[in-house]
Amino acid sequence: MFTTPLTITSQFGFCGLPLRLDSYAGCAFRCTFCFARYRGGNSFGEMVRPADPARLERVFLRAETMEYPGVLTQFLRRRVPVHFGGMSDPLQPAELRYRVTESFLRSLAKRRYPTVISTRSTLVEAEPYPGLLKEIGNVVVQFSFCSTRDEVAAQFEPFSPAPSELLATMSRLCRQGINVTCRWQPYIPAASESAEEFVSRVASTGCRHVALEHLKVPVERGHPLWTELTAAAGQDFYASYKALQAPRDGREYLLPTKMKLPAIREAAQAVRSAGMTFGAADNEFQYLSDTACCCSGVDQFPGFEKWFKHQIGYAIRKSAGQPIRYEAVSREWAPSGSIDRYLNSRSRLSKRGKMKGSLQEHVRARWNNPSAPGNPGSFYGVDSSERKTSSGNRIYIWSGKSAAENEGD
Repeated sequence: MFTTPLTITSQFGFCGLPLRLDSYAGCAFRCTFCFARYRGGNSFGEMVRPADPARLERVFLRAETMEYPGVLTQFLRRRVPVHFGGMSDPLQPAELRYRVTESFLRSLAKRRYPTVISTRSTLVEAEPYPGLLKEIGNVVVQFSFCSTRDEVAAQFEPFSPAPSELLATMSRLCRQGINVTCRWQPYIPAASESAEEFVSRVASTGCRHVALEHLKVPVERGHPLWTELTAAAGQDFYASYKALQAPRDGREYLLPTKMKLPAIREAAQAVRSAGMTFGAADNEFQYLSDTACCCSGVDQFPGFEKWFKHQIGYAIRKSAGQPIRYEAVSREWAPSGSIDRYLNSRSRLSKRGKMKGSLQEHVRARWNNPSAPGNPGSFYGVDSSERKTSSGNRIYIWSGKSAAENEGD
């Protein structure tokens, strides 16, 4: 059993959904491309550990009664949406035995708390889950696919339900009035179908939003994912990404930015033509999303107005066509107190001088370090300048074009 189901994601610096909730550590679906299988506290191999089913209720009760609130309590009191299923699928087969997700959903339903559930499971349409989702009210179910073709998905996701089954589940949830979105994650070059084919199948279910993210691969040559992914794809992504001089982000290699643009443009056009909104889930393209809350699209639904805005991705979006300043978001709400306990030891600011490690300090530290992961200069079409504001924060500029013009580059 693991004891920290609710935490702050390491992507808080540029994400509108920084609260991550997981009912299990480890995932039985074991997708060949899933970095989370070996990170974030998950155990190597096939082990799945349930969370304490009463844990979330205790966290909520503490938030409702605590006189001096901690960081998580402040997030919950503000009703910042929770992303349920950040590191493992909350509706994987273990749920049939442990019912932790059901317990967590009951706590969320009691408070009608805004929730985004990420899943690759058909279990979500079996009672009591649809009833609990309706009780929550402010809910979005986000289904993930690497392909809508059963034969392709079977190569990369051999232990997940087939896409045809997931599409049918999406349709049934939509008919019940539950908000459904889709994440094309990952888009696998040379394996995924055309955007027109993918989008037409997803749109037919009643889905409202599609986000696209390209394949990321771990930097460790001996990583178990390499063997599985290479076998599934019939190609060595490590070799191909290295040959392309793929940039590194933490412990993953990313496809070079310019090579992502064609798929993003094709998908965005297809999604919009089908009457849905598009989300650019590759971090450097976030601001090209149709909705303001990073790539998720949840801000188009009632009840999600308190998504988190004190972050770099939102500052980039607000600054289209003008100099990009931290001051664009400096007055947006953020919790007080240190968030260092939620980060790995290398990321903690409290070890560096006089800083306490507050969320604001972390965002500013990334902002003012052009080499830091997720800094404004890491976004497509954004460059650092030597200029600073009166508050001492670095000013970033567009590369001679506005954000809209960059999209059509």
